[in-house]
Amino acid sequence: MVPINFHQLRTELRQYLLNHKNSLLESLDPFNCAWVCYALYSEGIKNNLELLELFQRMLRWFEEEKNNLWETQRNLAPISAIVWLSGEINQKIDQGIITALAEKVKQLNPDNKWSPLRDPEQVFLLSLGLKFADDTAKEYLKKVAYQGIGRGLLKIQILYTASLIELGENVASPQSEPQDPSDIIALVWFSERYGGDKHKSWEFFSSVKDQISFDLESSSDRERVLSVPEMAMIYEAVVKETLFPDPILLFDYFPFHPKIKRVAKDRFKANKYADAVFKATIMLNREIQKRTGIFDKEEVALVQATMKNIRNPARLLIKFNDRLDTDSGMNEQKGLALICEGIFSAFRNPKAHEPDEDELIKLDPYEALEQLIIIDYLMKRIERAKIEKQKP
Repeated sequence: MVPINFHQLRTELRQYLLNHKNSLLESLDPFNCAWVCYALYSEGIKNNLELLELFQRMLRWFEEEKNNLWETQRNLAPISAIVWLSGEINQKIDQGIITALAEKVKQLNPDNKWSPLRDPEQVFLLSLGLKFADDTAKEYLKKVAYQGIGRGLLKIQILYTASLIELGENVASPQSEPQDPSDIIALVWFSERYGGDKHKSWEFFSSVKDQISFDLESSSDRERVLSVPEMAMIYEAVVKETLFPDPILLFDYFPFHPKIKRVAKDRFKANKYADAVFKATIMLNREIQKRTGIFDKEEVALVQATMKNIRNPARLLIKFNDRLDTDSGMNEQKGLALICEGIFSAFRNPKAHEPDEDELIKLDPYEALEQLIIIDYLMKRIERAKIEKQKP
């Protein structure tokens, strides 16, 4: 899998969304405006001036057009977004608006090919606002969404499924394989928002990220330019991933030493975090033995025999730098030796002597990653060090 720079992707996407926001402030497209608001909301409300500015523009649109906007069916999804976002930012909304929205939705004919109910992107926005409506409107939209799940490609199934979840239904995730970038974007968004195999979803995205573009003007003929709703969905997914990174993605993307990755990978991905760290410490111990030729000592005793005798640098078997005649050089040598001792004392020994359920060795995936990275750093420093094998 090609690594994804999530922070860079987030910055790039945000800039395109802000460009859309600025255009929408001048020439409003209510539907796209609703989706840009949705995307910016994923950053939270506090100090989110871009979101609040665009939301105020939507409110002005509603007030300016309120005498005739109900006659255009495509306006219902943006109105629903206003209702939803008003609730999220604790801004009072007239109950009459919610009632009117519910009545208009119940009058929509899902068999009409031009109906908003045939567009899952509009249905999802409707589901956000109708959470505040009466049960009859919600039940009607649920029925439409259940029918929609059986139609079309994975993206359509996912958006109808998401709508049902927003309306309080317990629905299984769609299981179809993605067929194109639109499917993959929807899959990544769904897995980040509602839960799922994030690692597999981002693997799919990694395979197509060079085939998509956010900007029509700079895109090539081979690139698929994303719609505003698609950009909003992938932006929310990226925001969530940067806030709560998937541990398996972090493991895959970090440039672990091949020997560390080999012994830890399957265990880490099987949620056996303590065992992954334990096997990595064994690999570190073996590497020191192999490089120095000392096989009758291990762990802390091995460290002391190979890299810690700074009082007599000439007898060091592992020298981390060539400046052992200086305080700085000696301090680094001593410090790295102490870290290596600490790995065996704090990471390895408890895991070897305590039962798996003991609180002392229980690890969450992030703590396991932190310990593996420390082991990895020592492994690489030993690989770069000047090594002298023990003389017979």
